[in-house]
Amino acid sequence: MPPVTVERRRAADAEELFRAYQGVFGEPLTDGSRRRWQWQYLDNPQASPEGPEIWVAREGETLLGQYASMPVRLHWNGALVRASWGMDVFLRPEARGKGLGAQLFTAWSDHVEVALGLGLTPSSYGLFKKLRYEDVGPVPFFEKVIDPVAVARRHVGAALSGLAGGVLKLGLALFHPDPRPPTANVTIRPITDFSAEYDALWERLRSGYAMCARRDQGYLNWKYVQCPTRRYDLWEARRETGLAGFAVSRHEDYHGLRIGWLIDVFAAPEDHETKDALIAQVLASFRAAGVARAQAFSMNGALASDLLRRGFLRGRSPMQFCVHSRVPNGDVFRELQRWHVVFGDSDMDR
Repeated sequence: MPPVTVERRRAADAEELFRAYQGVFGEPLTDGSRRRWQWQYLDNPQASPEGPEIWVAREGETLLGQYASMPVRLHWNGALVRASWGMDVFLRPEARGKGLGAQLFTAWSDHVEVALGLGLTPSSYGLFKKLRYEDVGPVPFFEKVIDPVAVARRHVGAALSGLAGGVLKLGLALFHPDPRPPTANVTIRPITDFSAEYDALWERLRSGYAMCARRDQGYLNWKYVQCPTRRYDLWEARRETGLAGFAVSRHEDYHGLRIGWLIDVFAAPEDHETKDALIAQVLASFRAAGVARAQAFSMNGALASDLLRRGFLRGRSPMQFCVHSRVPNGDVFRELQRWHVVFGDSDMDR
């Protein structure tokens, strides 16, 4: 029997990996993976000249599994470092329980300065902890009911939705009233792409965060404009002095309920005025689109307070988060409130 090796994916491995992926995840998820593959692995502005950052376990010519990652430049402890988000890990059933998962994880994390595991399955989460990754999650989750009747209909049915929705609306009005309209000092407008100004915005704001994936023009256009499987609404915030921040949102039908996602809200952490105006604009767009409930993830303490101020409530978060660093960390692990991690990071929104 040939030895098992862990090495970088070869171009010739593509079809066998897709067949193995389908065997583990099924045909619908495999079709989605095929549709976004070029964008996700080759068009990424941080893609390596050596090809996709995917590691495979191989027994002779048989592929047993893979660990794929999304490279990013990460603001970490005051410096920009090579990092990547781990994703799309799988093993064939016959290869499980042999330590191959740990070998794949190690091959990935040894390749970058900071390895980021977000939105982990229970098995992946257990393996990350076993390998002594820092457990920094879960990333806090927030939700806001916009249409109480629609939310009540989902839970109690149409017959009782009017009564239940009225009670829910009254409770929200009493205990979580809508705040005042945002200040007129910030102007919000929709945009179709991100201009070169966003490079300067990133350089100006990044020092306010202890950890944040670089949000420059190239990254933002790749992530939110060129994505082949999602359509995003983009919002730009401006003051008299110029560009102040942005938000990304979208909405979708989910089991009969219209859900709105606040994908990202980015401004100076202390600039609550700009973030308040951005969140208020996104919520207004959700109401116009018939959204029943708005949802967001945010690890950043300042953004969390902005969401709470706009009537969001904390909910139970399923988004576990583990990190492994091979570079000086300083106080970064003691400053989790200054990390910026949202639903738009990694490949969570796909």
